[in-house]
Amino acid sequence: MTAPVRVAFVAPYAQLGGSERYLRFLLETLGPEWVGDVVVLQEGPLVAELEALVKRPPLVVPTGPGARDIVRAARALRREVFRPGHDNEVVHANGLKAALVCVLATRRIPVVWVKHDFSWDGRLANLVARFCNTVVGVSRAVVETLPATRRVEVVHTGMPETSVDETAARRHVLDVVGAGDDDSIVLLVGRIHPAKGQVELVEAIPRVVETSPHARFVFLGGEDPNTTSYARRVRARVTELGLDGRVSFTGHRDDAHLFVAGADVVVIPSVRDERGMGREGFSLVALEAMMLGTAVVAYDDGALREVLGDCGALVPPGDRGELARAISKVIRDAERRADYERCGRDRVRARFRVDDMVEALRSVYARAAAARR
Repeated sequence: MTAPVRVAFVAPYAQLGGSERYLRFLLETLGPEWVGDVVVLQEGPLVAELEALVKRPPLVVPTGPGARDIVRAARALRREVFRPGHDNEVVHANGLKAALVCVLATRRIPVVWVKHDFSWDGRLANLVARFCNTVVGVSRAVVETLPATRRVEVVHTGMPETSVDETAARRHVLDVVGAGDDDSIVLLVGRIHPAKGQVELVEAIPRVVETSPHARFVFLGGEDPNTTSYARRVRARVTELGLDGRVSFTGHRDDAHLFVAGADVVVIPSVRDERGMGREGFSLVALEAMMLGTAVVAYDDGALREVLGDCGALVPPGDRGELARAISKVIRDAERRADYERCGRDRVRARFRVDDMVEALRSVYARAAAARR
């Protein structure tokens, strides 16, 4: 077993998205002897969750997007976390913004940048990578643009094994959205944001219901405060298409796993923006659906093929017609659904165990600490 080293964890954001869930899985399993200072560069619900996990309040350093904000945050970390006398041996930077702040804050402690997405790929990402001891990609896809000479490793995200009473989950979903026993539930999980592709699914719905008239569509996720106009656009388009009786918006829910387990199909129609965001760097939603035995239909972009393999239906990005056809096929073909469900469960258990992820990261941290010595 790898001897523990003290790792400081720096999270750039405090909302409860995929990279924040990843950090929670990691800290739940890693062991307290590995956990040094914990820092969050934003106020938000993650702060309380991390405090409950590590049994002490994280240091919160609110950090805006500008260059001066980044420099101020780096100075604060140098003063509070990286000063002589603290016992942090390695830094885990949980995203690009955290990595940028950390490499500016310290040359004394090795930085391990865990790269979750495609944000700012190109000059900035390559520059930050030069000053990190190791870049850990959560998928092969997210590190493809980094120079091969950098120390780059791929450690797939793992998820703790979860079991749910599928019959009870199904009844729960039907009751919440007011659907009938014969209805098929099509679910999209994610905050209402252009990158998550809610409009893609809305535009596909009329073609789905032509062949699957009992389909009901559930959008689970709160509105992103930075993209409220997009949320209004999504709801308006639902009304324009006469779909109000078929579509439910649940907002954020703490029981999202029950919705995933109770759905017939989970749809991931993520679309990229000008920064490269939107492409799924891994997709915990896909992983959770596979673990809970729910079929997945997704745009074939980012790391989704790497995660799903043959255990889901992938269609060309942006092709709403193919998206609709794939959803209809999965709804109407119980045997196909069962094949995807079996395949997904087996794939998660074989390839995406959280214990494997944690052990691989322990080795990364230990090598980084040894390089410092």
